[in-house]
Amino acid sequence: MPTALYVDAERQRYYVVDSGGNRLLSFSREGTFLLAFTAEGKLQIPYDMVRESADVIWVVERGRNSLTSINIKAKEVVTHIIKDGERVLVPDRLDYKNGIFYVLDKESGQIALLGSDLALQKWLACPECTSGFVDFKLTNAGIWALDQLDKKVVQFDAEGKLIKQFDVGQQVEFPVSLAIGPADNVYVLDRHAADIDVFDPQGNFKYSFLAKGWSRGELYFPIEIVFDPWGGLCVVEEGNGRVEVFGR
Repeated sequence: MPTALYVDAERQRYYVVDSGGNRLLSFSREGTFLLAFTAEGKLQIPYDMVRESADVIWVVERGRNSLTSINIKAKEVVTHIIKDGERVLVPDRLDYKNGIFYVLDKESGQIALLGSDLALQKWLACPECTSGFVDFKLTNAGIWALDQLDKKVVQFDAEGKLIKQFDVGQQVEFPVSLAIGPADNVYVLDRHAADIDVFDPQGNFKYSFLAKGWSRGELYFPIEIVFDPWGGLCVVEEGNGRVEVFGR
């Protein structure tokens, strides 16, 4: 059961997090299967991942409620329970940039920024959101985040200052993921409608595409969308057990 996709532009590979199989699957840019990685059977319900360096990857493990570092060359697996004082975070979505880990805390719906030593630096939150975020994406200009219950898209600058927010509820039934495309257009994945709704950077609705189904080019219980560096829009589907890549 795939739950996340990490794209390694340098190695030109896709990494699919298979939560149900407790493994990470790697594919070439062309979609050829390369390897299944299980950390010698030590992974416990992996949910998301990033690569920090050539040898080190980080995995969100729901089975341990941990952020787990894996040194592939040294074959070392270290689990980290992230805390803010006495409060234990529940890691969900994960990203890494310029020495900072961005961790979505499932319990609060806030994004925690952690240093390389995993010390908490700051929180990013939506002051007007009821339940918090379910997904976020990093761009050169900052951070975009998605609130599910209130159906809002929120933008922060690179320093974490709130820039703007807009509603997508007129078009979206159940938003679960977002991606930022060309010209900063915002793509929102609707899990229930099994389609993608596109908005301009100011929140004006542009169009929808894709539909529910089991055939190629159709979606069934999609969970995440990601743009790859080669112009493809990747959709992770739990229901169909696959990742589909759509060209522009």
